[in-house]
Amino acid sequence: MSNPHAVDLSSADRPDRWGHPAQLWMLLAVTVGLNFAFYGFRAFLAPYIAQHFYADLGAIAAQRQADLLASGFLALMYATPIVGGYVADKILGETRALAMSLWLGALSLLLMALPTLFGLELGLALFALSAGLGIPLTVLVGRNYAHDDPRREGGYTLFYLAINLGSFVTPFVCADLVGAHFGYRWGFVTAAAGMAMAALLFQWRKHKLNRLLPDGHHLHGPVAIAWVLLAIALLLYPVAALLAFPTVLRWAMYALMGLLVLYFVVRCTRRGDRQQTQRYLALLLLFVALVVFWSFSLQGVTSLNFLARDHVDAPFNYVVFQSANPLYILLFAPLLALLWPWLERHGRDPSTPRKFGIGLLLVALSYGVLVYAIDHLAGGDGRIGWWPLALCYLLQTLGELALMPIGYALVGQLAAPEEASLAMGGWFFGVALAYQLAGWIATLTIQAPGVGSIGGLADYAHVYGQLFVWGLGAAAIFLLAAPWIRRLMHGVH
Repeated sequence: MSNPHAVDLSSADRPDRWGHPAQLWMLLAVTVGLNFAFYGFRAFLAPYIAQHFYADLGAIAAQRQADLLASGFLALMYATPIVGGYVADKILGETRALAMSLWLGALSLLLMALPTLFGLELGLALFALSAGLGIPLTVLVGRNYAHDDPRREGGYTLFYLAINLGSFVTPFVCADLVGAHFGYRWGFVTAAAGMAMAALLFQWRKHKLNRLLPDGHHLHGPVAIAWVLLAIALLLYPVAALLAFPTVLRWAMYALMGLLVLYFVVRCTRRGDRQQTQRYLALLLLFVALVVFWSFSLQGVTSLNFLARDHVDAPFNYVVFQSANPLYILLFAPLLALLWPWLERHGRDPSTPRKFGIGLLLVALSYGVLVYAIDHLAGGDGRIGWWPLALCYLLQTLGELALMPIGYALVGQLAAPEEASLAMGGWFFGVALAYQLAGWIATLTIQAPGVGSIGGLADYAHVYGQLFVWGLGAAAIFLLAAPWIRRLMHGVH
């Protein structure tokens, strides 16, 4: 979100604590609580759905339905920021929007804990609708700094670490400590407690942010809040019903993506700006790489989660694998943050398109590891050791670190200034599209009878082998085409 009237206080006007503006630490604590809640229930969502609501369909159908429902919800959640950002900017204001998102998020998690499928679907729908209102959190972090404050980048690094700290801890707490021992319904309640604590903290301290907000942020009061709550209430049942029909949801998202691409094609045609048109073409190609990467990597939410449950021998609960990605980010993000500048100083820093190709190569290799383990290391009981899956997550995380940190900045640089917000919304929508594709890919791992047996493991090997081959092909295309894509970017690096 952007606002030309944003307040730009000097750094001296912002009270400091531990080297950064004081209110940054409150926002970081809120970030930890929010991500504790989200990644806490995401860790067990698909297996919980299969076990508690579709078990009577048989293992194969139950897993397929769970994959589709979970991926459909996550796709919808990543699509709502397009509207949520507008509501935060134009109707509620940033702090009210974030507070509403946190409180509704806590309520939605309590709905998910209800013993009925309809209660779960209502909770998922409410969480998806409220998630879009939480997008101001990222903006509020930046508002703590003057535009020329050299600490701004460090503040966003702390924000990134806070996200991964919350997502690293929570599978141990919500899924393993609570869910596995007392039932996963209580895992939702634990996640709700984390979200409620974040909401209470923000509600208590949000007035401290008012002096940093754009002019007019306070003009929309209780009436605006009431209208937004009414709109969410009216949308709740239709969205919950849409989640029950994942095929309809998937094609609706494909149609929306097509309309967005068509909009930019028409705008480029009318504008007649050859340079901007080529930049949009480069952005579209990188968008394709983003969708391919995440549709492969997000198997961690669905098929890799079931693989860990049914076919991996580990000295810990299978849900603990959900902590692997944030742990690796906490360990390796600082190292890569040092590596890229070092390579640049020595004239060896890969171009942005080449980094996308490297990300695709790493995610492809991650599935090569699993295929090798299944083909050569599986025991007679159809199970493999835990280390191949841990290595798979490591390669995927390194791929994520190769392409994700530059993605959001790239959109703002390649898009026309008057279309930057819409382009950023489209970039978020790419993750939503990837969740949909990831759910469809996950269903392919359960085509034949035998989940929990050698037959089931063979299905995983077949699909992951396809991901390995197609991933290598996509990586080769982007690595070879990188110089051409870079020329289309016209100086944007």
